[in-house]
Amino acid sequence: MICKAAILGTGGMGRRHFASLRELGIPVTAVCDADRAASEKFTADMGIKGAAIFDSFGKMLESADFTILFICLPPFAQDDQFEKAALSGKHIFIEKPIALQTATGARMVRAAKKGGITSMVGFHMRKGAAISRLAQLIQNGEAGKAVLFNAQYQCNSLHTPWWIHQDLSGGQIFEQAIHIYDLCRYFFGDPKFVEGIMANVCHNHLRAYTVEDVSVCLAGFTTGALASITANNCAIPGKWTGKITVVFENLTAEFDDHNHGVITYTKDPGLKREELQSEDNPYFAEVKEFAECSEKGVETSCGIIEGFKSLCFVETAVSSAKLDGVKLPVNTHY
Repeated sequence: MICKAAILGTGGMGRRHFASLRELGIPVTAVCDADRAASEKFTADMGIKGAAIFDSFGKMLESADFTILFICLPPFAQDDQFEKAALSGKHIFIEKPIALQTATGARMVRAAKKGGITSMVGFHMRKGAAISRLAQLIQNGEAGKAVLFNAQYQCNSLHTPWWIHQDLSGGQIFEQAIHIYDLCRYFFGDPKFVEGIMANVCHNHLRAYTVEDVSVCLAGFTTGALASITANNCAIPGKWTGKITVVFENLTAEFDDHNHGVITYTKDPGLKREELQSEDNPYFAEVKEFAECSEKGVETSCGIIEGFKSLCFVETAVSSAKLDGVKLPVNTHY
Protein backbone atom coordinates (compact mmCIF):
# COMPACT_ATOMS: atom_id res chain seq x y z
CA MET A 1 0.00 0.00 0.00
CA ILE A 2 1.22 3.47 -0.89
CA CYS A 3 -0.02 6.01 1.68
CA LYS A 4 -2.21 8.89 0.60
CA ALA A 5 -3.14 11.26 3.40
CA ALA A 6 -6.21 13.29 4.28
CA ILE A 7 -6.14 16.01 6.93
CA LEU A 8 -9.22 16.89 8.97
CA GLY A 9 -8.69 20.18 10.77
CA THR A 10 -6.44 22.93 9.42
CA GLY A 11 -5.17 24.49 12.64
CA GLY A 12 -1.71 24.31 14.15
CA MET A 13 -1.53 20.53 14.48
CA GLY A 14 -2.76 20.00 10.93
CA ARG A 15 0.05 22.22 9.72
CA ARG A 16 2.61 20.49 11.93
CA HIS A 17 1.68 17.03 10.70
CA PHE A 18 1.62 18.17 7.09
CA ALA A 19 5.26 19.24 7.47
CA SER A 20 6.14 15.68 8.52
CA LEU A 21 4.13 14.18 5.65
CA ARG A 22 5.92 16.44 3.20
CA GLU A 23 9.32 15.41 4.58
CA LEU A 24 8.32 11.74 4.26
CA GLY A 25 7.15 12.27 0.68
CA ILE A 26 3.56 11.24 1.45
CA PRO A 27 1.03 13.11 -0.70
CA VAL A 28 -1.94 14.90 0.85
CA THR A 29 -4.88 14.21 -1.43
CA ALA A 30 -7.71 15.70 0.63
CA VAL A 31 -8.17 18.50 3.18
CA CYS A 32 -11.29 19.14 5.24
CA ASP A 33 -12.36 21.92 7.58
CA ALA A 34 -15.84 23.06 8.56
CA ASP A 35 -14.73 26.45 7.23
CA ARG A 36 -14.00 25.90 3.53
CA ALA A 37 -12.01 29.13 3.39
CA ALA A 38 -9.71 27.72 6.06
CA SER A 39 -9.11 24.61 3.93
CA GLU A 40 -8.34 26.76 0.90
CA LYS A 41 -5.92 28.91 2.89
CA PHE A 42 -4.29 25.82 4.35
CA THR A 43 -3.60 24.27 0.95
CA ALA A 44 -2.32 27.59 -0.39
CA ASP A 45 -0.07 28.27 2.60
CA MET A 46 1.33 24.74 2.59
CA GLY A 47 1.81 24.64 -1.18
CA ILE A 48 -0.41 21.57 -1.55
CA LYS A 49 -1.21 20.93 -5.19
CA GLY A 50 -4.17 18.91 -6.45
CA ALA A 51 -5.76 18.09 -3.10
CA ALA A 52 -9.54 17.87 -2.98
CA ILE A 53 -11.01 20.44 -0.58
CA PHE A 54 -14.04 19.72 1.60
CA ASP A 55 -16.14 21.40 4.27
CA SER A 56 -17.97 18.14 5.02
CA PHE A 57 -16.17 15.17 6.53
CA GLY A 58 -18.87 12.82 5.29
CA LYS A 59 -18.34 13.93 1.71
CA MET A 60 -14.57 13.60 2.04
CA LEU A 61 -14.88 10.10 3.46
CA GLU A 62 -17.27 9.10 0.71
CA SER A 63 -15.46 10.50 -2.31
CA ALA A 64 -11.80 11.36 -1.60
CA ASP A 65 -8.89 9.05 -2.44
CA PHE A 66 -6.86 8.50 0.75
CA THR A 67 -5.62 5.66 2.93
CA ILE A 68 -4.52 7.46 6.12
CA LEU A 69 -6.43 10.15 7.99
CA PHE A 70 -5.10 12.79 10.39
CA ILE A 71 -7.78 14.02 12.80
CA CYS A 72 -6.46 17.35 14.07
CA LEU A 73 -9.61 18.73 15.71
CA PRO A 74 -10.10 20.33 19.12
CA PRO A 75 -11.90 18.03 21.56
CA PHE A 76 -15.34 19.61 21.16
CA ALA A 77 -15.30 19.26 17.36
CA GLN A 78 -14.89 15.47 17.34
CA ASP A 79 -18.21 13.92 16.37
CA ASP A 80 -18.00 10.27 15.27
CA GLN A 81 -15.41 11.04 12.58
CA PHE A 82 -13.00 8.48 14.01
CA GLU A 83 -15.62 5.74 14.18
CA LYS A 84 -16.91 6.37 10.67
CA ALA A 85 -13.41 6.44 9.18
CA ALA A 86 -12.32 3.32 11.10
CA LEU A 87 -15.32 1.33 9.95
CA SER A 88 -14.55 2.36 6.36
CA GLY A 89 -11.02 0.93 6.72
CA LYS A 90 -9.03 4.17 6.95
CA HIS A 91 -5.92 4.14 9.15
CA ILE A 92 -6.14 7.00 11.64
CA PHE A 93 -3.80 9.34 13.47
CA ILE A 94 -5.75 11.33 16.08
CA GLU A 95 -4.63 14.11 18.39
CA LYS A 96 -5.09 13.89 22.13
CA PRO A 97 -7.39 13.80 23.98
CA ILE A 98 -9.19 11.32 21.78
CA ALA A 99 -12.54 12.38 23.30
CA LEU A 100 -14.09 14.28 26.21
CA GLN A 101 -15.78 11.19 27.67
CA THR A 102 -14.47 7.66 28.11
CA ALA A 103 -17.76 6.28 26.78
CA THR A 104 -16.92 7.91 23.45
CA GLY A 105 -13.35 6.65 23.67
CA ALA A 106 -14.60 3.11 24.20
CA ARG A 107 -16.72 3.34 21.04
CA MET A 108 -13.63 4.49 19.15
CA VAL A 109 -11.63 1.49 20.37
CA ARG A 110 -14.38 -0.90 19.32
CA ALA A 111 -14.66 0.74 15.90
CA ALA A 112 -10.90 0.48 15.36
CA LYS A 113 -10.97 -3.20 16.23
CA LYS A 114 -13.96 -3.88 14.00
CA GLY A 115 -12.40 -1.98 11.10
CA GLY A 116 -9.05 -3.72 11.56
CA ILE A 117 -7.18 -0.46 11.19
CA THR A 118 -3.84 0.94 12.31
CA SER A 119 -4.17 3.84 14.72
CA MET A 120 -1.94 6.30 16.53
CA VAL A 121 -2.62 8.92 19.18
CA GLY A 122 -0.56 12.11 19.20
CA PHE A 123 1.33 11.71 22.47
CA HIS A 124 4.51 13.06 20.89
CA MET A 125 6.43 13.21 24.18
CA ARG A 126 6.78 9.42 24.08
CA LYS A 127 9.00 9.90 21.02
CA GLY A 128 11.43 12.27 22.75
CA ALA A 129 14.99 10.96 22.94
CA ALA A 130 15.22 11.27 26.73
CA ILE A 131 11.82 9.65 27.32
CA SER A 132 12.68 6.84 24.89
CA ARG A 133 15.92 6.11 26.71
CA LEU A 134 14.15 5.56 30.03
CA ALA A 135 11.51 3.41 28.31
CA GLN A 136 14.33 1.25 26.94
CA LEU A 137 15.86 0.83 30.40
CA ILE A 138 12.49 -0.15 31.85
CA GLN A 139 11.86 -2.66 29.08
CA ASN A 140 15.22 -4.41 29.42
CA GLY A 141 14.92 -4.58 33.21
CA GLU A 142 17.81 -2.28 34.08
CA ALA A 143 15.60 0.27 35.83
CA GLY A 144 14.30 -2.21 38.39
CA LYS A 145 11.09 -1.70 40.35
CA ALA A 146 9.04 1.46 39.83
CA VAL A 147 8.95 3.72 42.90
CA LEU A 148 7.72 7.29 42.26
CA PHE A 149 6.61 9.46 39.34
CA ASN A 150 6.67 13.16 40.27
CA ALA A 151 5.78 15.73 37.60
CA GLN A 152 4.61 19.27 37.08
CA TYR A 153 3.03 21.02 34.12
CA GLN A 154 2.73 24.78 34.31
CA CYS A 155 2.12 27.81 32.15
CA ASN A 156 0.20 31.11 32.19
CA SER A 157 -1.92 31.71 29.12
CA LEU A 158 -5.54 32.10 28.08
CA HIS A 159 -4.75 30.05 24.94
CA THR A 160 -7.50 29.91 22.29
CA PRO A 161 -11.04 31.15 23.10
CA TRP A 162 -12.50 27.63 23.24
CA TRP A 163 -9.80 26.37 25.59
CA ILE A 164 -11.10 28.22 28.68
CA HIS A 165 -14.54 26.57 28.43
CA GLN A 166 -14.91 23.30 30.34
CA ASP A 167 -17.45 21.88 27.91
CA LEU A 168 -15.21 22.56 24.90
CA SER A 169 -11.71 21.60 26.09
CA GLY A 170 -12.34 19.42 29.14
CA GLY A 171 -9.94 21.61 31.13
CA GLN A 172 -6.18 21.77 31.61
CA ILE A 173 -5.85 18.19 32.82
CA PHE A 174 -7.72 16.88 29.78
CA GLU A 175 -6.22 19.13 27.12
CA GLN A 176 -2.64 19.79 28.28
CA ALA A 177 -1.49 17.81 31.31
CA ILE A 178 -2.78 14.60 29.72
CA HIS A 179 0.67 14.39 28.10
CA ILE A 180 2.18 14.00 31.58
CA TYR A 181 -0.49 11.55 32.72
CA ASP A 182 0.20 9.51 29.59
CA LEU A 183 3.93 9.37 30.34
CA CYS A 184 3.12 8.18 33.86
CA ARG A 185 1.17 5.28 32.35
CA TYR A 186 3.92 4.70 29.78
CA PHE A 187 6.49 4.17 32.55
CA PHE A 188 4.39 2.64 35.36
CA GLY A 189 1.42 0.98 33.66
CA ASP A 190 -2.23 1.60 34.45
CA PRO A 191 -2.99 3.15 37.86
CA LYS A 192 -5.13 1.26 40.37
CA PHE A 193 -6.62 4.35 42.03
CA VAL A 194 -6.60 8.13 41.68
CA GLU A 195 -7.24 11.06 44.00
CA GLY A 196 -7.64 14.49 42.44
CA ILE A 197 -8.05 18.06 43.65
CA MET A 198 -8.48 21.12 41.45
CA ALA A 199 -9.56 24.77 41.64
CA ASN A 200 -9.84 28.01 39.71
CA VAL A 201 -7.73 30.46 41.70
CA CYS A 202 -6.28 33.05 39.32
CA HIS A 203 -9.06 33.30 36.73
CA ASN A 204 -12.30 33.15 38.70
CA HIS A 205 -12.89 36.83 37.93
CA LEU A 206 -13.23 35.89 34.24
CA ARG A 207 -16.82 34.85 33.64
CA ALA A 208 -15.99 32.71 30.60
CA TYR A 209 -13.07 30.90 32.27
CA THR A 210 -14.68 27.70 33.54
CA VAL A 211 -11.71 25.30 33.55
CA GLU A 212 -9.39 24.59 36.47
CA ASP A 213 -6.15 26.57 36.70
CA VAL A 214 -4.51 24.46 39.40
CA SER A 215 -4.69 20.73 40.05
CA VAL A 216 -3.02 17.96 42.01
CA CYS A 217 -3.38 14.25 41.34
CA LEU A 218 -2.14 11.31 43.41
CA ALA A 219 -2.18 7.84 41.85
CA GLY A 220 -1.30 4.40 43.12
CA PHE A 221 -0.33 1.25 41.26
CA THR A 222 -0.67 -2.44 42.05
CA THR A 223 3.13 -2.66 42.37
CA GLY A 224 3.10 -0.19 45.27
CA ALA A 225 4.53 2.62 43.12
CA LEU A 226 3.01 6.08 43.51
CA ALA A 227 2.61 9.16 41.33
CA SER A 228 2.12 12.86 42.00
CA ILE A 229 1.14 15.11 39.09
CA THR A 230 0.48 18.84 39.41
CA ALA A 231 -0.62 21.37 36.81
CA ASN A 232 -1.38 25.07 36.84
CA ASN A 233 -2.08 27.98 34.53
CA CYS A 234 -0.90 30.70 36.93
CA ALA A 235 2.90 30.50 36.55
CA ILE A 236 5.29 32.47 34.29
CA PRO A 237 3.60 34.05 31.23
CA GLY A 238 4.99 32.81 27.93
CA LYS A 239 6.75 29.85 29.53
CA TRP A 240 5.55 26.25 29.34
CA THR A 241 7.22 23.85 31.78
CA GLY A 242 6.89 20.10 32.01
CA LYS A 243 9.44 18.83 34.51
CA ILE A 244 9.41 15.15 35.47
CA THR A 245 11.35 13.06 37.99
CA VAL A 246 10.96 9.29 37.84
CA VAL A 247 12.47 7.11 40.57
CA PHE A 248 13.14 3.43 40.02
CA GLU A 249 14.91 0.91 42.22
CA ASN A 250 18.16 1.22 40.24
CA LEU A 251 18.03 4.72 38.78
CA THR A 252 16.50 8.19 38.95
CA ALA A 253 15.58 10.05 35.76
CA GLU A 254 15.17 13.84 35.77
CA PHE A 255 13.67 15.39 32.64
CA ASP A 256 13.57 19.07 31.67
CA ASP A 257 11.50 18.02 28.68
CA HIS A 258 11.04 15.01 26.43
CA ASN A 259 14.45 15.46 24.75
CA HIS A 260 16.60 16.63 27.66
CA GLY A 261 17.40 15.11 31.01
CA VAL A 262 19.78 13.17 33.21
CA ILE A 263 19.62 9.56 34.34
CA THR A 264 21.56 8.77 37.52
CA TYR A 265 22.29 5.08 38.10
CA THR A 266 21.99 4.35 41.82
CA LYS A 267 22.44 0.58 42.09
CA ASP A 268 26.25 0.56 42.19
CA PRO A 269 28.66 2.89 44.04
CA GLY A 270 29.82 5.88 42.00
CA LEU A 271 26.42 7.19 40.87
CA LYS A 272 27.10 7.14 37.14
CA ARG A 273 25.26 9.87 35.26
CA GLU A 274 23.97 9.70 31.69
CA GLU A 275 23.15 13.08 30.17
CA LEU A 276 20.47 13.09 27.49
CA GLN A 277 20.46 15.90 24.95
CA SER A 278 18.65 15.86 21.62
CA GLU A 279 16.97 18.20 19.17
CA ASP A 280 15.16 15.40 17.31
CA ASN A 281 11.60 16.16 16.21
CA PRO A 282 9.19 13.84 18.07
CA TYR A 283 6.28 14.91 15.86
CA PHE A 284 8.12 13.65 12.80
CA ALA A 285 8.99 10.39 14.55
CA GLU A 286 5.37 9.62 15.43
CA VAL A 287 4.10 10.37 11.92
CA LYS A 288 6.86 8.22 10.45
CA GLU A 289 5.95 5.29 12.69
CA PHE A 290 2.26 5.69 11.88
CA ALA A 291 2.88 5.70 8.12
CA GLU A 292 5.19 2.69 8.27
CA CYS A 293 2.80 0.68 10.44
CA SER A 294 -0.14 1.62 8.21
CA GLU A 295 1.70 0.27 5.18
CA LYS A 296 2.46 -2.98 7.04
CA GLY A 297 -1.03 -3.28 8.51
CA VAL A 298 0.20 -3.48 12.12
CA GLU A 299 -0.62 -1.43 15.19
CA THR A 300 1.63 1.39 16.37
CA SER A 301 3.30 1.70 19.78
CA CYS A 302 0.67 4.26 20.82
CA GLY A 303 -2.59 3.15 19.28
CA ILE A 304 -6.15 4.06 20.16
CA ILE A 305 -6.21 1.76 23.20
CA GLU A 306 -3.32 3.74 24.71
CA GLY A 307 -5.22 6.96 24.01
CA PHE A 308 -8.30 5.50 25.66
CA LYS A 309 -6.44 4.36 28.78
CA SER A 310 -4.83 7.78 29.27
CA LEU A 311 -8.28 9.34 28.79
CA CYS A 312 -9.58 7.06 31.57
CA PHE A 313 -6.74 8.27 33.81
CA VAL A 314 -7.49 11.98 33.40
CA GLU A 315 -11.26 11.52 33.51
CA THR A 316 -10.94 9.70 36.83
CA ALA A 317 -8.68 12.45 38.21
CA VAL A 318 -11.25 15.10 37.27
CA SER A 319 -14.13 13.01 38.63
CA SER A 320 -12.29 12.62 41.94
CA ALA A 321 -11.64 16.37 42.09
CA LYS A 322 -15.35 17.07 41.60
CA LEU A 323 -15.95 14.84 44.63
CA ASP A 324 -13.41 16.83 46.67
CA GLY A 325 -10.62 14.28 46.34
CA VAL A 326 -12.44 11.00 46.91
CA LYS A 327 -10.22 8.03 46.00
CA LEU A 328 -11.59 6.38 42.84
CA PRO A 329 -10.61 3.23 40.93
CA VAL A 330 -9.53 3.63 37.31
CA ASN A 331 -11.71 1.63 34.93
CA THR A 332 -10.14 0.94 31.51
CA HIS A 333 -12.67 -1.56 30.21
CA TYR A 334 -14.07 -0.90 26.75
